[in-house]
Amino acid sequence: MQIDKEKLLKNLSSMEQEKLDELLDCRDDDGFDKEWLDLYEKCNISSKAETKDLFLSLSKLTNGHEICSYISDDLELIQKARALGIDLEFLEYLESSYKKGVFPSKYKRSK
Repeated sequence: MQIDKEKLLKNLSSMEQEKLDELLDCRDDDGFDKEWLDLYEKCNISSKAETKDLFLSLSKLTNGHEICSYISDDLELIQKARALGIDLEFLEYLESSYKKGVFPSKYKRSK
């Protein structure tokens, strides 16, 4: 998966801590949280993907904000799901958000 790392770094570095916290709060909604956990369980993740460099860059830009861990976990989840051949609407949403350089925070399943 190819993400727009520069755009993601630029977007997040321009945000205040309050906005970063707000994005994380949005992910606690049932729509996003449930879908993320369902995908996580399908992938049965047992090891970390190579997201260390991105994590360190983001951590530096956001002063170690918690959002960095979420991004690292998301990218690992996407990588594992694709390797397992999982094809879900939520996975498409996560992947397309990162390809645009945007942190995914709100999700509503289409009917």
